[in-house]
Amino acid sequence: MSMNPRHPRPGAHLEPLDAIDERLLAALVADARISNKQLAEMVGIAPSTALMRTRALSERGIVKGYEAKLSLSAIGRSVQALVAVRLRAHDRDQIDRFTARVPHLPAVLSTFHTSGSVDYLLHIAVGSTEDLRDWVLDNLATDPVVGHTETTLVFEHIQGNHGPLPD
Repeated sequence: MSMNPRHPRPGAHLEPLDAIDERLLAALVADARISNKQLAEMVGIAPSTALMRTRALSERGIVKGYEAKLSLSAIGRSVQALVAVRLRAHDRDQIDRFTARVPHLPAVLSTFHTSGSVDYLLHIAVGSTEDLRDWVLDNLATDPVVGHTETTLVFEHIQGNHGPLPD
């Protein structure tokens, strides 16, 4: 099996997680702002061990970062949508141009490169339905790479599990 060096297979180089790693990850997923001392107590290891193991998890690429979760409605972005995008052509230059630009637009929360009838699924949040219309027109409909879009309003976004899968 050949590997594409631009897109290595996720997890291909990772050693398996042990029980302590899994407990550390579960605690961090539950509260990423937990102090190292509290983390060590919760997992049952020394603080120095917790710090070393947490750093190792980051260096191995398992912990990719820590982020604040914002209330979208509290910051004026209460209208969420999923926008399905089909590209006109599937050549590397067009794909690279699209993926270099669109995921970094301020309204975009997530970008999924998908299989099936659409190429990308964008999760976006804006202030109003008028903003949504304008965003699609300004950022997708006028892009020569984009062949078709379909927008679905999100009534409620229910978060799933963000950490290790349960046993």
